[in-house]
Amino acid sequence: MEICFVTSDTLNRVWQEKLGEVSGHNVVVFGFNGLGLVSYKKELAGETEYFQDVARLSRQTGSVVICGCDTDTYGVFRHSAVIADRGRILGVTDMAHSIDESEFVAGGSFRVYDTSAGKIGIIVAEDLFFPEAPRVLSLCDADVIVCLFKKMEDHIPQIMLRAGAFANGVAMALCASGYAALADVRGNLVCAGGCDFMKTKIKVEKDYHLISSRRRGLYREFNSGY
Repeated sequence: MEICFVTSDTLNRVWQEKLGEVSGHNVVVFGFNGLGLVSYKKELAGETEYFQDVARLSRQTGSVVICGCDTDTYGVFRHSAVIADRGRILGVTDMAHSIDESEFVAGGSFRVYDTSAGKIGIIVAEDLFFPEAPRVLSLCDADVIVCLFKKMEDHIPQIMLRAGAFANGVAMALCASGYAALADVRGNLVCAGGCDFMKTKIKVEKDYHLISSRRRGLYREFNSGY
């Protein structure tokens, strides 16, 4: 699976001026710089076409396009990600957790999208800090998990990315403002850096870890409460 991370440019600027940089890849990932703030009210009224722009770019490139954005649902703000495949919007995933005091509230649950490039799980922003996020997506048979992050202010997101990939046996990719990274199922960084366009290949691996454990007393399956 060939993937291109766009860490600084907006979606429209790439489409109009740098289309050659993202063409020919199975998946193109923009951070939150891609769309900025999207108002559902204006989208529904036809005043803006941000989501349609994502769909059009996916059709133009023949790629799966994933783009972070902040959404305004009639005054309720959320961190979100929209995904489109070959001209069709597959859905919008919201951040499922809200941390401390913030104007951005928690949204919908996790989801794995069945795309032309494979099964892609989406993690939005600080959901990366919660181990159940990659765990649930891996249980839903994601081939790769893509995390859209705001801004790298310390090393914690990279640690959680690598730990999530290792613990769940699934490659995990991260795209943030000015930074992108990819961790394989062993927790190793395949690539990481601050290029405007970072291009790499994801090797889809399944069932890497063979795990056994001693159980004693009352035991409840991890996903029994989900």
